[in-house]
Amino acid sequence: MRLEPDTRAILVRVKEKELLLGAAALFILLSVAYSFSIDIRASRGASITGDEPFYLLTTQSLLQDGDLDLINQYDNRSYESFFDHPDGLWRQSTPSANGRLLSPHNPGLSVLLIPGFSLGGLPGAQVQLMLIAAVTMTLAFVLADRLTNRRGISWALALAVGLSATPFIYSTEVYPEFPAALALLACLLVATRKDRLSVTDGLWMFVGLSALCWLGVKYVPLALLVAAYFLYKANGQARGALLVLGGASGAVFIWFHLATFDSLTPYNVNVVYAGLSSVELVDHHVAFGDRFYRLWGLFVDQRFGAGRWAPLLLVAIPGLSLLVLGNARLRLTLGLIALQVAIATFVAITMMGWWFPGRTLLTVLPLFVVPLVLMAVRMGQWVRWGMGVLTVYSVAVTAGLAYAGHAREITIAVDPFDMGFLPFRALSHVFPNYTHWDGETWTLTILWLVVAAVAVSGTVLRLLIKSRTEDRDPARV
Repeated sequence: MRLEPDTRAILVRVKEKELLLGAAALFILLSVAYSFSIDIRASRGASITGDEPFYLLTTQSLLQDGDLDLINQYDNRSYESFFDHPDGLWRQSTPSANGRLLSPHNPGLSVLLIPGFSLGGLPGAQVQLMLIAAVTMTLAFVLADRLTNRRGISWALALAVGLSATPFIYSTEVYPEFPAALALLACLLVATRKDRLSVTDGLWMFVGLSALCWLGVKYVPLALLVAAYFLYKANGQARGALLVLGGASGAVFIWFHLATFDSLTPYNVNVVYAGLSSVELVDHHVAFGDRFYRLWGLFVDQRFGAGRWAPLLLVAIPGLSLLVLGNARLRLTLGLIALQVAIATFVAITMMGWWFPGRTLLTVLPLFVVPLVLMAVRMGQWVRWGMGVLTVYSVAVTAGLAYAGHAREITIAVDPFDMGFLPFRALSHVFPNYTHWDGETWTLTILWLVVAAVAVSGTVLRLLIKSRTEDRDPARV
């Protein structure tokens, strides 16, 4: 039956209203849930640690002095307003030749946090980050709805992924991963529109990609991949707009880093890499042979595997094969996930840093909603039931983690894996511990790789059989 134009317009408006209401509900639920991640201490001595205080120290310098030089903040100990360790704040960087002391991080996050920090200090910055995280997972729902056309399941799984441990903790941690994920999703929502992309779309893409790069040079590969897809899909004017503006932005980005840090990255002012050239920094970061295990360790390591904390995320692994067999938009999603996994494996110095598990995957973790939705839709009722059980367990782990954190049983950056939540502890021996290699580590690794291979091949085989059956169905002819 063909619908009249007025009827089609009404249906479009109804669907848009449903999407808006669903997005608003998800944002509110996640904002409330993420508020419980505030005041979970990062270490025994301080509420924040690792790189966190240095992002805020730069924000404080911008507000107090109007520059990036941290000397005044150290001299005046103004960092005590947000860093409560009794020993004070250590120095993460060395002074430059002109005497300035700079944080070894791109300034994008520090600039972004000016509103929240100026209004409420550390709590204000955390609330701002909490809202950014909730918006990010809400956009993950919108993207999944667009790519799969399954609104209800997309909403439920965006909520489930958003309530898993890694997004929950990082919703208020002072790191650039969630803001970078927001910029990435915003760019994807522009690039994956069905309509021909216009000059206006090119302008929005320029803003999102620029934000992604200024949040961290480590996000440049992701930005380049999305830009390549946009250039392929857009018309000539839109391509020209992005190329001209992107080229100018890239030139400013390079000039700023050379003028400020004497390098293409800020890392060379770090006390660990002081004085190294950009080429030497890359050589120190990139390695292959001894990091290959991270390809799966990022997911199943006993302490730092994201899937250890939220087994629901492991279902996305066979779901990636469905992205391979999908359209160009789904393959772009796969490309971004694969690229970030490669960076976390072969470029990041460690996956077991002074931070909560899953940080190096967080930028693309919201994209996992898409393969999870495809698994739920295409793999049958038993898979959906299994995903439901894993969702309940994953959310329970997050609740147990939140309780343990507020009870001061654990800290986020030091010993979160020592929490007393019984189901979590009971399953610890199912996962390999890559801090040392012994017979148990090798055995568990082989078992997990076999399970992954069976799951991926089974998913592909089921999809192929289903496709052939539908092609032979007379009712579809």
